[in-house]
Amino acid sequence: MALVYSCCFWFSLRLGGILIGLFCLFQAIFILILCCLGYTYANTLEDEITEWINNYNLIYAEDYLINVSEDPVKYISFTVTLSCFYIFICIMFIYGAYMRNNILMVSFILLELLRLVMLSTLVATGLLILKQNTMDIGVLIGASVFGGFLLLGLFYLWICCANLPILINEMERDEQSKTIEKLQKIIKMNSFRTQIFGDHSAIFQPSEQSQKIFVTPKRKIKKNNVNTIRHPIRNTKY
Repeated sequence: MALVYSCCFWFSLRLGGILIGLFCLFQAIFILILCCLGYTYANTLEDEITEWINNYNLIYAEDYLINVSEDPVKYISFTVTLSCFYIFICIMFIYGAYMRNNILMVSFILLELLRLVMLSTLVATGLLILKQNTMDIGVLIGASVFGGFLLLGLFYLWICCANLPILINEMERDEQSKTIEKLQKIIKMNSFRTQIFGDHSAIFQPSEQSQKIFVTPKRKIKKNNVNTIRHPIRNTKY
């Protein structure tokens, strides 16, 4: 059973799925553009990461940023590869939502769930880093609210995408059940007519008397009567 039957209380799940696929596609293109810019300014990016490590308390993210600063081109190339793969998955999901093909949508649903889990981890890590480096409670509360609502909206969109194949299966089952009900009604009507009027084929079968009318019986002529038929005058008695 599907949890939702419409997207954002306005669009159908099919149209909503297509729009969500386009939204994720634009996100991947935006990240791809940022990676291209980072590849162009790799030295500047390395200097910025080194400055963050020296000036801020990055706790959990410090080791990862040190690895990135050592070879940023490798990580940028890896991100570009993932973005291209994600763009292909988004296009496949958009086509699957348009054609109502569940197989084409499964890969996007699983990959999007993995991406949301990673985004949740990044948001939680970012909030912890912000807490360690600022004393402004307003900024911390604002960032927490913004991050929470952002993740909530993304998970809601994922639920809409995940419920689209379920809704398609329910619609196919309803169509099959309606077809079976129509066939059962037709069979019941035919059996009811047969019980009242009998077999219709028996009405059009000719009776035995009518068959005899159109049959000419063959009469066998005996040999003894051949002479009487050929010479009737000779056998006549006076």
